[in-house]
Amino acid sequence: MGCKDGMGFTCCPEKEFVQDKLCCDIRLTTTTATTVYILDSSIACAGLFASGMIKNCNTAVTDTLTVTFLRGTTTIRTITIPAGGCAAFTVSGFDTINVVAAAATPEAPAVGEICITPRYRIG
Repeated sequence: MGCKDGMGFTCCPEKEFVQDKLCCDIRLTTTTATTVYILDSSIACAGLFASGMIKNCNTAVTDTLTVTFLRGTTTIRTITIPAGGCAAFTVSGFDTINVVAAAATPEAPAVGEICITPRYRIG
């Protein structure tokens, strides 16, 4: 095998992927699950993979965030983030991300951030 003059590896066919980066604040005022990401229905979620991070900006020990990656109603992965903590993730095959705050109220909302880089094939 040889190199292809800076055009990539000869053993791996080139693939065209879309790569977006989305970042947003999270502000929850209830302990009910809140959807923070929904995949465009025109993209088959089986072909999606994403990496990113979720940060829990709360300071009270009881203010945990539970993040659930779903495909329809099936849970793909769940991450629990303690107050002041953050978590990195790489997950595939999901179409929705929900977040639940353990102790959020309108007077004391749960706050955080999510940054996600989804990747999926063009086509």
